[in-house]
Amino acid sequence: MRILSFIIWSFLLYLIGSFSEESPHGKDFKISCSTCHSSTSWELDKKIYSFNHSTTKMPLIGQHKEINCKLCHKSLVFSEAKSKTECVSCHADIHSQTVGNNCDKCHTPDSWIVNNITEIHQQSRFPLVGVHSMKDCQKCHKSESLHRYEVLGVECIDCHRENYLATTKPNHVSSNMSTDCSQCHYIYSYNWGVAGFNHDLFPLKLGHSNVDCSKCHVNNNFTNTPTDCYACHQGNYNSATNPVHSGGCFSTNCLLCHNTNPGWKPVTLQHNNYFSLTLGHSNVECSKCHVNNNCNVPTDCYSCHKQNYNATTNPVHTPGCYSTDCLKCHTTIPGWKPTSFNHNSYFPISSGDHSGISCIECHTNPANCNYSCIDCHEHSQSSMNSEHNGVNGYSWVSSKCYLCHPTGQSK
Repeated sequence: MRILSFIIWSFLLYLIGSFSEESPHGKDFKISCSTCHSSTSWELDKKIYSFNHSTTKMPLIGQHKEINCKLCHKSLVFSEAKSKTECVSCHADIHSQTVGNNCDKCHTPDSWIVNNITEIHQQSRFPLVGVHSMKDCQKCHKSESLHRYEVLGVECIDCHRENYLATTKPNHVSSNMSTDCSQCHYIYSYNWGVAGFNHDLFPLKLGHSNVDCSKCHVNNNFTNTPTDCYACHQGNYNSATNPVHSGGCFSTNCLLCHNTNPGWKPVTLQHNNYFSLTLGHSNVECSKCHVNNNCNVPTDCYSCHKQNYNATTNPVHTPGCYSTDCLKCHTTIPGWKPTSFNHNSYFPISSGDHSGISCIECHTNPANCNYSCIDCHEHSQSSMNSEHNGVNGYSWVSSKCYLCHPTGQSK
């Protein structure tokens, strides 16, 4: 009986001791053993393993789901791995701090292989554009290891200084050319030659497209070359005879009339800026007005059409009778018709007794257009004095009847 009691108490003491022993996973470990273990062994039983690692700071995705837990959890106290969520905590930096510690900028948990290098580079401080997108990485990232990517300069001259210094046609150093290569060279060109030269500062179009560079860049001067037409084409300007350009007749801004077509044609002279060539003037030969290629041609009608004015008989256009400003009655329609003579601006014939009368009733002599009221109306002194008896300001010798009789009527 005593032996049986001893065995029972020994077993109870063993159980008490077993339950009081601290868990190998730490004293604050709360997860049930059955989440990871079975009754057959303390080894991790993958068949019943049900711990949700996504509730931690390190969700297991990609290759992290396949590796052994002990690779990260060096001890069984899992809380000691809480702070180790950065890549560099477990993975050696083979880039030697040349690209930073943030591995997920380029890599994913699925693999270390990077399949979108160009796309990643586009988000960097030097996007790969044009020819740069087709170059071998080692051309710029020269290092003992292909995994080192030292920070490089992003200016053209940082990589192409040797090309800049070695160029002699033109000499970039003596010409003080910009070290920003993109100002002159296309980033999409495969070479530094003329085909890859960006001449946008002066577009080489049409007649300029096949001109030898030395024609404009004399003595390899590429810095002070003028861009105005006259500076290069002064000889063409001075030798032009149809029409003569020299003498201040035509602007030295060639683009006012010409484009860059070879041969200076077609010409698009904006004659309307000087004198509108409309209607009857539209088909007149230039020499009719520009005699001896003279460009100082007056723009008033009478200067060119004096003969037409003097030869007119219906009615006679004698000076003093009709204005020499032809546009008061005519347009530029050929034949001088229709006319729009406004008689009322000289003498009103649209009201009173004058309305509808024939021109010849007053204009008995077409050469005389100076008329007054007393030329047509009775003007005896006795009758006029009696008619105007008591009228203030009346004078028999005055011919300005219209001042008091604006409608042409006696009342």
